[in-house]
Amino acid sequence: MFPAVNGYFFIPNYPTEVAAINFDTTGTTRIGRYVLNHSFQLAGFITTFVSIGVGYLIITFLY
Repeated sequence: MFPAVNGYFFIPNYPTEVAAINFDTTGTTRIGRYVLNHSFQLAGFITTFVSIGVGYLIITFLY
């Protein structure tokens, strides 16, 4: 459940996100008008919800 609690995707200040934005030549990976409106946000939320769900499933099967 680490992706659910790290929050790297929420504010685009992590070096891999900044590098991905700079390396993208197509222009699809970008920071939006607001800082919290960027290309990694939806993927981060999906990863968070899936990680929490899988974590709870693993816990229920182990205990």
